[in-house]
Amino acid sequence: MNTVLEMVDRLRDTCESHARCNVVEVMGRGAGDIALLTSMACGAVACVIPEKEFDEEACMQKIIAMRQDGQRSFIVIVAEGVENFSEGLAKRIQERTGVETKFARLAHDVRGGGPTLRDRVAAARMGDAAVNELFKGNSNLVVCEQKGEIVTVNIQYALALDKMYKGKLKDGDLEGFTSYQIAQMKARCEFRRAKIARLYQMSYDICM
Repeated sequence: MNTVLEMVDRLRDTCESHARCNVVEVMGRGAGDIALLTSMACGAVACVIPEKEFDEEACMQKIIAMRQDGQRSFIVIVAEGVENFSEGLAKRIQERTGVETKFARLAHDVRGGGPTLRDRVAAARMGDAAVNELFKGNSNLVVCEQKGEIVTVNIQYALALDKMYKGKLKDGDLEGFTSYQIAQMKARCEFRRAKIARLYQMSYDICM
């Protein structure tokens, strides 16, 4: 995300200079976290993610109103999980608003570069937890961070939860889990959807 932010800031310079809009597609097939958080950080005029329905007309009206108020540059961030959308959106923005609009697909370039301090500390904490679990004789676990704490979760549970959140569960995927565990998965999915909804609304409010 830091790399996305740096690249978007560079695009913003050109947008400001030439009074343009830039639609930027970033990684995120099944989850829009990268698009959502970087859109908030860079002050994007709109964000398009798989988890939320995108109000394209509201985006157009927002750009038109902001241009009338003297805004010169606009950034729209799109997660790649919203397939076959970004380039067409760029064309529609230009046609609808009259603002020259370019398209940029950052793709996997953003995986390059040095890890941040937070990346390195998180990796160290997770590595420490993983080795401690191995010393205890535990396996089939995934190490993750929840609410600032490093925890371990059964890998089959984690994979099923991931499928549930993304709507990709198949017959038999939940076999072997108790009703309590399934209820926990559902609650976790709802918690995450609510969090994404709050952040999505915040991203919209920031650039009003």
